Amino acid sequence: MLAPVDIILLLMTGFVAGAFGGLLGLGGATILVPALTLGFGLPVYLVIAVSLTSNVFVSITAAIGYNRRGYVHKRTVVIMTLGSIAGVIIGTAVATMSPESLIKIAFGIFLLIIVLEGILRVPGKKPDRPIDEPEKLNVPGLSALGFIMGMLGATLGVGGGTVATPVQHSLFRLPLKNAIANSLATIIVSASLGVILYFIMGAGRLFSAEDAIITAAAVVPGSIIGAKASTMFERHLPERYIKFIFYATLLYIAYNMIKSGMGW
Repeated sequence: MLAPVDIILLLMTGFVAGAFGGLLGLGGATILVPALTLGFGLPVYLVIAVSLTSNVFVSITAAIGYNRRGYVHKRTVVIMTLGSIAGVIIGTAVATMSPESLIKIAFGIFLLIIVLEGILRVPGKKPDRPIDEPEKLNVPGLSALGFIMGMLGATLGVGGGTVATPVQHSLFRLPLKNAIANSLATIIVSASLGVILYFIMGAGRLFSAEDAIITAAAVVPGSIIGAKASTMFERHLPERYIKFIFYATLLYIAYNMIKSGMGW
């Protein structure tokens, strides 16, 4: 059983994770995973189970708010979601049967490249305001992105938005708010499938299902409130501030991924 203090701390952690996840399209796990492993000392496999569960609720809550404002590109989300299904299946197998160090290092380097590209990009090269969905879509590219999103999301418990949001923004030249909205909508399905597969393949062998459910029950309410609050913050934050928070967060995540992978 969790002590009252632990429940309060987990609720607060969930709130912060949900707020960041909803605001930046990352699903919240980028805050939740290091907080639960480093701050609470929980086993990483249990944390991934809790994180994937939280991602489902964060993404649903935030995606509803973005969809109401017309930011979600529905055909794009369908293509990415279909691609993510195979990625989730493979990622879950990787997470439950192999070490994560090389994946974490490669993931961190990838994020550093995205941050560097964002810093060096010529201002005004692409629109900042949300746009309607283009008629012509890069189906192979979006499918591949969905696959990578699902695989890394299931492997590391990060929801996949850490990959999908910057790639859509930097490589596919989508405005940041559209990229965030599309990522969150895709995470709904990929994280849900990830939770089911992860519990089937890992519960009882890698982590306690009971402990994961109890911890998630304390984290998720805070995550939902944080995600709801993020959709209200988004209305009042200029694009440049969101970009600053976005790239600063990616830089922080990259550092911690590489650090963890190197065993520092």
